[in-house]
Amino acid sequence: MGSEDRARRVLRWIAHSPPLWTVISFALLLASFFGDYFTGNEVSSSLFYVVAVAVAAWFVGRDAGLICAAAWTVAVQLTREPFSKPAIFYWNLAVELGIYVIVALAVARARDGLVQERSLAARLDRANRALERETLAVGELQRALLPILPPDVPGYEVTQHYATSTRAGGDYYDFFALKGGRIGILIADASGHGAPAAVLMAMTRVLLHTSSEDLFPPERVLRRLDRQLGRTLPPGWFVTACYAVLDPATGRLDYALAGHEPPLILRANGDVEHAPDQGGPPLGPFPALSMPALDLRLDPGDTLLLYTDGLSEAMNAAEEMFDLDHIRAALEGAHESALDVVRNRLLVRFAEHMNGSAAADDVTLLFLRRTAFAAGAAGARPRAPAVAQRADARQLSPARSAFRSRSSFSR
Repeated sequence: MGSEDRARRVLRWIAHSPPLWTVISFALLLASFFGDYFTGNEVSSSLFYVVAVAVAAWFVGRDAGLICAAAWTVAVQLTREPFSKPAIFYWNLAVELGIYVIVALAVARARDGLVQERSLAARLDRANRALERETLAVGELQRALLPILPPDVPGYEVTQHYATSTRAGGDYYDFFALKGGRIGILIADASGHGAPAAVLMAMTRVLLHTSSEDLFPPERVLRRLDRQLGRTLPPGWFVTACYAVLDPATGRLDYALAGHEPPLILRANGDVEHAPDQGGPPLGPFPALSMPALDLRLDPGDTLLLYTDGLSEAMNAAEEMFDLDHIRAALEGAHESALDVVRNRLLVRFAEHMNGSAAADDVTLLFLRRTAFAAGAAGARPRAPAVAQRADARQLSPARSAFRSRSSFSR
């Protein structure tokens, strides 16, 4: 143990040792008493009792402070001579005793208030730490429900980025192996932030993964999900979603929107197109949901982007949104770059726009690029995406590093 540690321990013992401060208070009281007695009860000498009263009340307790205040009356009784009239004597006695009693009570109350404040701060800190641990656990469990790896579809590349604004988030993406070699792609955004949104996201996943019906066509899947969530969610809660089904052989993408941003397509020639956005309202609060069926086609070299509004509605310190124009500008001219480069380019532009400001919402990106005609894909079946069954530290560790200590998950 170093000298500094020993010094800190000695100082801590001195500050929290009532017997030691009792002795110090008694010594101060005796010094004040004898000074008061031998000076004939001068007012200037009597003021030294304030020191003994304050020290005793603060470090020992209220009763010790009151005892010091009462001890002053002994010296007064022994030295009455300065007062010409008994009325003056008793008036001074009452005033000075009242002052010392008030000092003792005030100091003791201030000390008790400080002790209570420190105790409350300690309890609050423990509660915050417990809440932080629980939120981290919710976030890890939530990320364990997301696909660990994108699906392996011949003739296509897939990459994604997932970042939460808090320890846990409400964004959700998933992949589903369907009949006929098709693959379902879902991106969704639960209302709210943090643990409540993560619970809503988990509910949505359970409803989709436990469905006994085919996850096709997309509009029917979202209508069914809307009915199920509507029977469960409290008022004010909802989920926005874009669900698409890809036919790898033809590049046809059937999709439906429920209050969600439509896809963007970066064409092989460098153009950025905005997919049709005739969608329905969010899932949950609206019964008898009308859900138009939409479709588009991906040719070799085309790249599809699905995203949540945490990207398009992010606002920097100047209250400027990273809107559709910013997204299009980040994608333009990137058609010949590798898919990971396209993703990182968009994220760099996003970070530059935010300029150090924290994102207020979760951000999820899904990129799908058709690289070539899938020979023989008509009868091929894409491999089912791997889904985590437990929290894998190697997969989850990147989620606690990016975007300025916010949880994130990017591949």
